[in-house]
Amino acid sequence: MRKSTEAIRPLFLTPEQASKVSGLGVNLIRRLMDEGKIEYLPNGNRRLTTIKALLDYYQREKVAAR
Repeated sequence: MRKSTEAIRPLFLTPEQASKVSGLGVNLIRRLMDEGKIEYLPNGNRRLTTIKALLDYYQREKVAAR
């Protein structure tokens, strides 16, 4: 049984939700989707992404510390 203090997290995120989670702007999230840098699932007129897709993007684009 689920504890009442556990938050239920959505499996898929809209660009607006992904923006809040990642700290990136909504327009940047949409542009990265358009460029194929963030995976997404088309659902009608909407595009949905996942936390894993955001983390994959960060992993590919990060710059190593010196």
